[in-house]
Amino acid sequence: MKFAKLILISTVMLLAVCGCRRIQSDLPEQTGKVEMKYLLGTWNEYYDDFEIDASRTWNILEEGIRLHTYDFISGTSNDWGIEYNLGQQDGKNTIKLRYPAGMYKGDDTFVIVKLTDQEMAWQKVGTNFSRKSYSTDYLHFVNEKYWTSIAK
Repeated sequence: MKFAKLILISTVMLLAVCGCRRIQSDLPEQTGKVEMKYLLGTWNEYYDDFEIDASRTWNILEEGIRLHTYDFISGTSNDWGIEYNLGQQDGKNTIKLRYPAGMYKGDDTFVIVKLTDQEMAWQKVGTNFSRKSYSTDYLHFVNEKYWTSIAK
């Protein structure tokens, strides 16, 4: 299991360094309706050590998202309330985020490309996974169950 994870991480890192597109089979697209039991909860953005200067914790509730950000370099943190709507576009599950004033301009819509009880990934509509797309076009999340499963 650890060897397989090492191979997967090495492959992802190689693709990121090359600027290549993500192999679609590693994050199968969701079909059918999004299962809220998997979406709801506390999620941490995680990119296999690609981002070490900040942390972003997403608490997804039925009534909205509470995003806590912390910048390790400056020591500053922010808490944001984000509205969201689930939908479908071209037969794919989407999540549309409506940011509060002062956070980002406009709204973003992401395709939910992976959603399990341990891991989740979103790809911004109209973009492809590529080098330097982390935290803008591609969001990857894990929760406490993820860390428990790899510790075994």
